[in-house]
Amino acid sequence: MNGKSTINGVNISYRRSRRAKNLRVTVHSTQAVTVTVPGKLSLERAEEFARSKLAWIQKHLRKIQETEQRQQALPELSQDQLNTAQDELFGRLERFSKKYDLPYKKASFRCQKTRWGSCSGQNNISLNINIAFLPPHLQDYILLHELCHIRHKNHSKNFWSRLDRYCHGRAKPLAKELKTYPMKMIK
Repeated sequence: MNGKSTINGVNISYRRSRRAKNLRVTVHSTQAVTVTVPGKLSLERAEEFARSKLAWIQKHLRKIQETEQRQQALPELSQDQLNTAQDELFGRLERFSKKYDLPYKKASFRCQKTRWGSCSGQNNISLNINIAFLPPHLQDYILLHELCHIRHKNHSKNFWSRLDRYCHGRAKPLAKELKTYPMKMIK
C-alpha cells in the first residue's frame, strides 16, 4: 500500500516497508511528509498515527520554513570576501592551535551541506564555507570544537570538558545557539 491523505492542510504520503517494525513519520527538507508503514498494518491505523503526530509534524514544517527564510536573508559574499574570511579563520585556527597545544595537519575551506566543520583521523580540519556568515563567537566555537577532536575523536565527556574549558564554560549553550543558524547553499 502506498497512499496519500491530507490532514488539516498537511499532505502526507504513506509508504509500505517490509523491513519497518514501527510506524514512523519523516518530515523531509522539501517539506514532504512521509509515514512509513510496517507489514500488514492498515492505512486507517497509519492515518490515525499521522493525526496523533500532527502537532509534531507542523512544528517541524515551521522550522523548515523558518530556516529557508533565514537562508534567503543571508548576504551574498564575493569570492574576495570568502578568501578574506578564509584567511582570517585560518589565522584564528592557528592561534588557537598554538595556544592550546592542539596541532593539526592541514586545514581546508569547503562547501558542505550538513556540517560546520570536521576533523579527520589524520587531524586534517575542514571548515564549511558557511562559517563566514556566523558571528565571531560562534566561529571561534567551531574552530575550538574541531581542534578538541585532535585529542578526542568523539563527543565523550572528556571532549566536552576540554571544549568547555576553552569556551569559558559555555560549550553547550554555544552548541545550542549554533543550531539556530542556517547553512546557505553556495554554488
